[in-house]
Amino acid sequence: MSEHLHSLLIPFQYEYMLKAMWVSALIGGVCALLSCFITLKGWSLMGDALSHAIVPGVTLAYLLGAPFALGAFFSGLLAALGMGFVKTKTQLREDAVIGVVFTAFFALGVLLISLYPSGVSLRTIVFGNILGISDADVKQVAIISLVTVAVLGLKLKDLVLFCFDPDQARALGLNVLALHFTLLTLLAATAVAALQTVGACLVVATLVTPGATAYLLTDRFTRMLAIAGSIGVATGLTGAYASYFLDGSTGGCIVVLQTLIFLAALVFARKHGMLASRARRRRALERRPA
Repeated sequence: MSEHLHSLLIPFQYEYMLKAMWVSALIGGVCALLSCFITLKGWSLMGDALSHAIVPGVTLAYLLGAPFALGAFFSGLLAALGMGFVKTKTQLREDAVIGVVFTAFFALGVLLISLYPSGVSLRTIVFGNILGISDADVKQVAIISLVTVAVLGLKLKDLVLFCFDPDQARALGLNVLALHFTLLTLLAATAVAALQTVGACLVVATLVTPGATAYLLTDRFTRMLAIAGSIGVATGLTGAYASYFLDGSTGGCIVVLQTLIFLAALVFARKHGMLASRARRRRALERRPA
């Protein structure tokens, strides 16, 4: 028994594992908070697109010796601004604009990596490398996380109203355009932070799944934030811990855990779960007059 317990505590003996676990928990929690706003706003596709659009920025940052977070942030922000420009100048649907602009950015990143294979690892960008994260990158992630949480806290009511009803927010005198770009900026910054943990391919999962899960479990937004944040922190910590024993991708472990929790909520949620919906339909049929 003691030997088994000792083996379970082995990851806590390594500094790189301790760093990976608390950084994964931090990023998971921040992404989860933002995912609530993305879910309400219907920006799930936007999160996926931004996670790919930051690839050329990361590549250029590595090649120029600049902080990767800076390059990724400006790349994502430029892509978001480009999408807004194309959308206002054409009659294309938003999903078509997102598909064209963000795919072009991702293709540019892949091209740069292929031209300069020694400058940056495609595998690191696509799949993440939280176990090898440097102290400088940890500081960048911490700063991004603190700024994101601070802005969400200061602008909580305005952002919630903007996500629920932009027209009413505009009627009340709120600067809807500023709120729009504030949320886009936070989304780009958080995608940069999550890139280190889960990679570009799985960033969208951490930015959508916790919020979607919490949405199934409650109708109150403050409770939704608490549930999503708890899921993000718990899966980040547990996923990083489990990856040590599975000898697998840390990001993959985190996203699989989040998906399992989502599936459980989808089936068993008291109000919005599949079983609850089936029970309501059955009761409605029973009340019908013969």
